[in-house]
Amino acid sequence: MLEILNIALPFFGLILLGSLAPRIWKLDEAGLAWLNVFVVYFALPALIFMVVSATPLERLVNPAFVTATGGVTLFCFLLMVLLARLVFHSDLRTAALQGTAASYGNVGYMGLPLAAAFFGAEATVPAALVFCFDCTVEFVLTAVLAGIGGRPHPSPAVITRKIVKDVFTHPFIVATLLGIAASAAGWAPSGGMKSILEMLMRAAGPVALFAMGVTVSLRRFGGVGRELPLLVAIKVLVQPILAFFIVLWLANPDPVWLQVAVMMAALPTASNAFILARQYDAYVEGSGVAVIVTTVASVVTIPLIVYALQHML
Repeated sequence: MLEILNIALPFFGLILLGSLAPRIWKLDEAGLAWLNVFVVYFALPALIFMVVSATPLERLVNPAFVTATGGVTLFCFLLMVLLARLVFHSDLRTAALQGTAASYGNVGYMGLPLAAAFFGAEATVPAALVFCFDCTVEFVLTAVLAGIGGRPHPSPAVITRKIVKDVFTHPFIVATLLGIAASAAGWAPSGGMKSILEMLMRAAGPVALFAMGVTVSLRRFGGVGRELPLLVAIKVLVQPILAFFIVLWLANPDPVWLQVAVMMAALPTASNAFILARQYDAYVEGSGVAVIVTTVASVVTIPLIVYALQHML
């Protein structure tokens, strides 16, 4: 357990440093945008591309694994939507965003760096696949249900265009697809290009986690809704438990891939859930509170889950 804490605490320490920085230095929040640009468009895509492109193609083609992990995300999303409608009487648009907050983990900023730290560089491959298919599930479901629940109703063509744009222009997904293409072609970067990509790789984890801490610290939210305890429980407990059994049953992967799948499922709500809530103008405060509460909870739950996995497998 001490070894796991020694790995985990520096990562959560970077988030803490990021959350403290705005309280010490009163800078304009607009500056954070450039830090996010570096992380989202340069550092993490470089990490994904370098690891995926260096992986043999036969290891990247794993439909059972992505079906299992994507299916768990889909189930948790729909479970929260159903409970939001039946128990909390949310309208469809709000329920869709509550489903997003209960199932959309921080698979980019936290998932990729943590997977590599806990399980080694090879763990970035299943982590990148989980990211791609989780994001696809979330973008599709949120766009469809929030669109149907909105006023006025957008046309199917408008919803489809938005889904295609969100999925196929996301830099992490583009980096994964380019990495798969490079692996299939047997191409690897060299010389100056390789050096630049490696420098970006090394910066990805620290900068992403620091930026996440800054983002969480700058948010100011009001009260907590009755649905929040259930939403948090689904995100940090139900989703990883389901991931363990469903991935083991459907995919029967090697231990590292199974551990990555469960750890990725246990991640706190992504800040993208808050961004989507603002975009659809529904459940904005609730999504923000979910990001903060699940992030704090994950300081305890993720090391415990990783410890349990390493002693079970």
